[in-house]
Amino acid sequence: MVGGVADRTTEALLRFGDRGKYVLKAALEVARENGNSELGDFDYKSVVIKLQQLGFDGDPKMILRAFEKDYGIIETTYKSSNQHWWKFIEIDEISKTLEPEEDPEITLIRVQANSLNMDELEKKLNFLLTKPSLSDVDKIAIKRIAFEDLVDLVNLYKRASQYEETYSIALRVKRILTLSYKVSSRVNVKSNTGFHKEKGKGKDSDVDSIRLFDGENPIKK
Repeated sequence: MVGGVADRTTEALLRFGDRGKYVLKAALEVARENGNSELGDFDYKSVVIKLQQLGFDGDPKMILRAFEKDYGIIETTYKSSNQHWWKFIEIDEISKTLEPEEDPEITLIRVQANSLNMDELEKKLNFLLTKPSLSDVDKIAIKRIAFEDLVDLVNLYKRASQYEETYSIALRVKRILTLSYKVSSRVNVKSNTGFHKEKGKGKDSDVDSIRLFDGENPIKK
């Protein structure tokens, strides 16, 4: 291999064209989302998922292999029967080569997305969704999420969805909004305790209860 990392990255992109650009972009975005992972900057499975979010359905395995073996811009840091992790050789140089003059607005969107800690919020929502019932403390937390966190996320979504480079951020925000809606729909759901009545009494109320639980959600997605 000859030349610096920037030169080798340019050669790889010339060889693989848009396919190479998408794979490299996906790997860089995964690396940014992972932060300082002990296993490496990015893994194969996450790159595949990211590519699907970007609208690319091809298998990146061959291109990733070429990036490592032919161009030396990534190297394997961990490999097992079901995982393969790499790290970038001089990630800043590779990023500059792929995105030489990134729009400041795009950079701002990335910074704001990182500051919102979407990982923690998504985990919390998934936890609330699996709880058998919501406590008063849970309901207060959901209200705070709805009137604070989600307001910031919606503002971010509106801007992130305008750029191809940040569209994956917009998709993630949309996933969190969907989770939030599912959790919030449980806030006013009461326990079935007390609904059962003595046999032969309260037939009309029982029918109304059935209608309530079988009725369609009036809020359309």
